[in-house]
Amino acid sequence: MAILRAGPWGNLSDSYQNVPSNTGADGLTFYPVNCAKADWPSQKWAAYYEVEAVEGCCTPAQIEVTFPYTDDFGATIQYETVTIDRSDDCNYLYSFPDATYFDPVQYVFSLIWNGVNWEVIYGNYYFAYQDTTTFTGDECDPVTSFTITDSLYYNGYDITITDPNA
Repeated sequence: MAILRAGPWGNLSDSYQNVPSNTGADGLTFYPVNCAKADWPSQKWAAYYEVEAVEGCCTPAQIEVTFPYTDDFGATIQYETVTIDRSDDCNYLYSFPDATYFDPVQYVFSLIWNGVNWEVIYGNYYFAYQDTTTFTGDECDPVTSFTITDSLYYNGYDITITDPNA
């Protein structure tokens, strides 16, 4: 069977087009059929078709998180469930309330992608009742549920992260 080659320029309705007069990225209305991203050994190309990554976040716009906290050095553990909007830097941060240092209610949850895994800060900021942990996963999908195993106050308690819009 013969391999038919159109182009090197073409579009969906007409596969045989002349080289466009403006081959800059802003002047192309149709693209090379053969997208080699480089010159061929015997042919110089005036333009290449290349898809660039779009800047922005690939994570959910919101997450719903259930995390443990204590107000009394671990004598009692309670859970807080909140919906957190994604920040401009693609991370998540919850702090309630915007309190002074002496307010014993300073619940916090943050979720940050560090390039390798997700870093979590959770608990109560008051007198260092917060703790940290990490979990591995997809940088675009922080949805997970796990039991805490490396904490002074929260061993055996769970953190659950869901996408409320999924």
